[in-house]
Amino acid sequence: MKAGVFGAAVVSLCLTLLAAYCTFGAQPAAHDAAQDILLQGKIQCSLKRQVLMPFKGVIAALTVQPGQSVKAGDVLARYTIAPEVVQQLRKQLSAPQIQDLEVVLTNFDKTLISLERKRSELKDLAEENMAPAQSLAQIQKEIQYTEQGRAAARQRLQLERDSVKDFEVYVKDLLGGSLKPVYHPSQPASLTAPITGNVISIQSDLSAGLEVGAGAPVFLIGVLDPMVMHAQIHESDMPKVALGDKAEATLESVPNRAFEARVSRLSLSPLVPGLEQPSYYDIEFTIPNSDHVIKEGFKGQIVLRPKPGIQ
Repeated sequence: MKAGVFGAAVVSLCLTLLAAYCTFGAQPAAHDAAQDILLQGKIQCSLKRQVLMPFKGVIAALTVQPGQSVKAGDVLARYTIAPEVVQQLRKQLSAPQIQDLEVVLTNFDKTLISLERKRSELKDLAEENMAPAQSLAQIQKEIQYTEQGRAAARQRLQLERDSVKDFEVYVKDLLGGSLKPVYHPSQPASLTAPITGNVISIQSDLSAGLEVGAGAPVFLIGVLDPMVMHAQIHESDMPKVALGDKAEATLESVPNRAFEARVSRLSLSPLVPGLEQPSYYDIEFTIPNSDHVIKEGFKGQIVLRPKPGIQ
């Protein structure tokens, strides 16, 4: 009897273990948080462009504020060009060297007309044996040399004209689309947005009446959607990551909210090459920011979850 009871207990235990095993096998595998790759980084605009003061001048008016959305070509500020700069630009645009070359080319033409007339006369005299053939050969050489000089002057004149034309386009773009500020000083020039985005920053003391030197960075325009985050990833985690992998970003300044991120750039060259220390690589994540809640400089954390089977 005892043997029968013991056997029944063993059978019951086996059935219980089998049921438990089947139940466990039917459940999805739990995520192993220990395999997550945690990275720290700071938020940056996905694209930034500085707007520099092209010429020395005085600010006449500001037309934008920090954070404002702008399109490429929108006016950011207007300014009047310094008088000495206006004079210099007028001189460059008038291109006196072109006038000099035109005079040189005209002189070549006059010389050739005279030489051609002289050659015709010598030819007639040579046919009547009234002039040596050497005189005719000499005048032909002079014509040849003069034609070569005229061709070189014409080529240089064309190059100068093309150069001045390109310079006009360049200055026109710097002044906001018009050359009027050069020839009509009362007409202000414009600083325009180079890209579509948002005004990230404005020179702290920029205001109407301020004199600003050439080359001063007065505006910073940036693209806020999407934003990017750069981080450093350890060499042991590099084989687990690929372009396009999804990740999750959390920011200290935006609590209780997670943002979807994606690997958009992965450097294959270590930041600091060397044998004595492990290698780290730059990795970039793109983060959508349609509501512009994320600002440049925010500190955050990226969680990368490697695909199953990648150790």
